[in-house]
Amino acid sequence: MAYIERRKNKKGELTAYRFRVYNGYDVKGKQMVQFKTWVPPEGMTAKQAEKEAQRLAVLFEEECAHGQVTATVKFQKLCEQWFGEYAELNHRSTTLQREHLLAGRIYPALGHLRIDKITARDIQ
Repeated sequence: MAYIERRKNKKGELTAYRFRVYNGYDVKGKQMVQFKTWVPPEGMTAKQAEKEAQRLAVLFEEECAHGQVTATVKFQKLCEQWFGEYAELNHRSTTLQREHLLAGRIYPALGHLRIDKITARDIQ
């Protein structure tokens, strides 16, 4: 279930909606949370904005349930998932060994970055 939070400015005016979806727990027992913020366009009434926020919250929840939201995934976590789901099944043992050696050098440099924040300059 997506939780909808109304975000207001200092004057008490509605400025945005924030959606929060809980996606279970990670291996360390910490609850995984996905967030998304939506700002209603100018000229939309409060009732229209509320209805649109409800619709977007349901869509965001479905995206999270199907694993389509990857913006907050760290590079190292994505690589580990790729190794487990793809590389170990499709690569030869020597290739896999070499990829693990490279990962040991890449993780300290890029492992802490979110996927959507990695740039070409980071890779260079």
